Amino acid sequence: MGKGSEPHSAEPAAEPAAVVTEKTEPPASLGNVALVSLGLLGGIYLLYTVGWLLGGSRTALVISPFLAPSAVVPAQWLAVAAPVLWFGATMLLTRASATWVRFVWLVIGVFLLLPWPFVSGV
Repeated sequence: MGKGSEPHSAEPAAEPAAVVTEKTEPPASLGNVALVSLGLLGGIYLLYTVGWLLGGSRTALVISPFLAPSAVVPAQWLAVAAPVLWFGATMLLTRASATWVRFVWLVIGVFLLLPWPFVSGV
């Protein structure tokens, strides 16, 4: 009759469901092998820049009588900057991609940007 006179059920009262929130974890860091490989590829691109500087300057002396300096000088500086630009663009554009995609593009650049004037000894 009074306030607490209702019969109690055998089952306990349902507790409110716990709210599960997903914690956003920081992106996974690269492993040791990936970091060392990126360092090696970065060193290769740096050597390619030096190779294009040395090989391109020798090539510019050979072809300068045939072409206008306004064509040779920008092409030479673009060739020198190409390895650095490729490495930087690959690192920037593949930030959200899988690690293997980044390495594929870096290896493509290693073959594509080989300083042929330096390698062939022109």
